[in-house]
Amino acid sequence: MKKQRLLAIFSIVFLSLSIVIVPGNAQGPTDLSALTIKLWPEYDDPRLLVIIDGKLVTPGSEIRLPLPAEAQLNAVATDDGSGRLLKNEWREEKADDGSRLLVMVPQNPLFRVEYYTPFSVDGDKRNITFELPAGYFNAEQAAIEVLLPPGSEDVKLVPTADESGPAQDQAHIFQRTLGAVKDQAITQQVTYANPGGELTVSAESSSSVGAPQGTEASSQEPTGAETVAKSATNPWIIALGAAAVLLILGGAVGLWLTRDREEEAPAAPAPSRTKGKKKKKTGAISMQPSPKDLDRFCRQCGKEFGPDDRFCRYCGAQRRSL
Repeated sequence: MKKQRLLAIFSIVFLSLSIVIVPGNAQGPTDLSALTIKLWPEYDDPRLLVIIDGKLVTPGSEIRLPLPAEAQLNAVATDDGSGRLLKNEWREEKADDGSRLLVMVPQNPLFRVEYYTPFSVDGDKRNITFELPAGYFNAEQAAIEVLLPPGSEDVKLVPTADESGPAQDQAHIFQRTLGAVKDQAITQQVTYANPGGELTVSAESSSSVGAPQGTEASSQEPTGAETVAKSATNPWIIALGAAAVLLILGGAVGLWLTRDREEEAPAAPAPSRTKGKKKKKTGAISMQPSPKDLDRFCRQCGKEFGPDDRFCRYCGAQRRSL
């Protein structure tokens, strides 16, 4: 019984800890009906602007997006269906390999994540390697868009683009359709030269990209590097969870000790009969002596008695006690 109670206590504690501490990579890929990855190097910043737009198959699903080590978040938002972006709550976790993970539950099926990250620059040459590892998204339709500054030269994409042409402000745009993506990584390599080092647009005129509108519930959420630092798990939540586990553990141990004392306590003696209480009279019961207490041989004729004989079989004399 003690072993069973101990096992039950440890099971309760383990389940409680599992509720408070959730493994970082326990969830499988999130199913999307559409996924578009936009790579815009030197758009309004010398770094690479990555824009990830998606649409959930199942509203309310959790999204886990790996981030580059030096990524600076610019926007985490959801689309209310009218094209208006609203800030969406999120948090940052660590993957099993120590890399960064952005975790969010979009308020609406359409969502957007934007971040800036450095890339390789060697004089006029630019070299970009993007990878979204497998295991995070499955998409029914996926596409990649690359937007390069107007002065870009010697452009090379691996894999190659399906379509290309000038965009607004004479920027170069390339599009690649991936189709359905399931249990596979998405990669794109881009190399080009930018002799003038000019950006696609000026920083002042780029407010429309990654400027989700705030709401009463999310207007206080910071953006950028400040958000990464402040959106980590609230220490008060961890403290309350730990306190709850300790209370459960203390109660379980106390219950175990109480039951253990109850089992070890000696049983109370049975109450003695009240003195002077008269015993109920019963009819007289004759106690017959056992065969071992009776004569073996008849005292009158000397014949041997049978085991159950009470009188001699030969002379009829009564069998006496020793």
